[in-house]
Amino acid sequence: MAVGDYDTACARFGDSDKLDPAVGTRFNLADCEERRGRVATAWSLFRGVAAELSADDDRKPIAEERAHALDARLPYLTLQRTSATPAGVRVHVDGVELGEASFGVALPMDPGAHQITLLKATGGEAQHSTFMLSEGERANLPLLLRPEKSAPAPEPAVVPQPSPGSSSRRTWTIVTGAVGVTGVAVGTVTGIITLSKKGTADRYCKDELQLCSPTGYDANRSGKAFGIASGVSFGVGIAGLVAASYLWLSAPSTPSQPAHSSIPKSRTPTVNPQLAWSKNSGFFSLGGSF
Repeated sequence: MAVGDYDTACARFGDSDKLDPAVGTRFNLADCEERRGRVATAWSLFRGVAAELSADDDRKPIAEERAHALDARLPYLTLQRTSATPAGVRVHVDGVELGEASFGVALPMDPGAHQITLLKATGGEAQHSTFMLSEGERANLPLLLRPEKSAPAPEPAVVPQPSPGSSSRRTWTIVTGAVGVTGVAVGTVTGIITLSKKGTADRYCKDELQLCSPTGYDANRSGKAFGIASGVSFGVGIAGLVAASYLWLSAPSTPSQPAHSSIPKSRTPTVNPQLAWSKNSGFFSLGGSF
């Protein structure tokens, strides 16, 4: 304390009083606290020392005079309850909890920065704030809790509504698709049978003589019938698949993007199928844009 290191001196006086409590140590601690500007702490210590000393102790009037000299320098803080103060609110000032009896009472405090913490009795997040006091200031601090931030309400989910006619379009898509798959399947089976019949006819017929055995003749005749059936089935099947594809691709889709989305809408596909066959050949083509 002699060299002005009051933080270290006050800490050591405090430790000494905890190890070996003595009124003289507390007198020195009060003097140290006053020197480093903690006038409320020093004032409280001087008053405590004066109360402990006997009337004939020379230090008693000195402690009373030192405490009285600090009266005008004391800052006072009054915690005010308002109509907006929640019932049972818990208040901590500089880590010390203050009870209901402290509200509305001028409390002497040291000058400088202080932290106040408010917490609802029902729990929740503690709210912290700081305030400053100067020597001789008398401040009123209302106990107000900031409104808690509420979570943003979720946006209502957009439930796609089927457009009129979408059900019938879906039905026709399924029907034509089933016809297409069936036609291709039948065309494939009959085509395999046709190839089998052709192999039999090739073994039992002589093209250069235009002669066939009964087995070759029957195979040749039935092979032509299966060939026609295969071609027709393939044609019907492919047409069905094309129609089903067109119905599916051209169906209006339910918008899943918000109204302000910059994603371009899909174009309606155009399909141009062509199917033709002759006695010994046939072709199928599919053109358009998707």
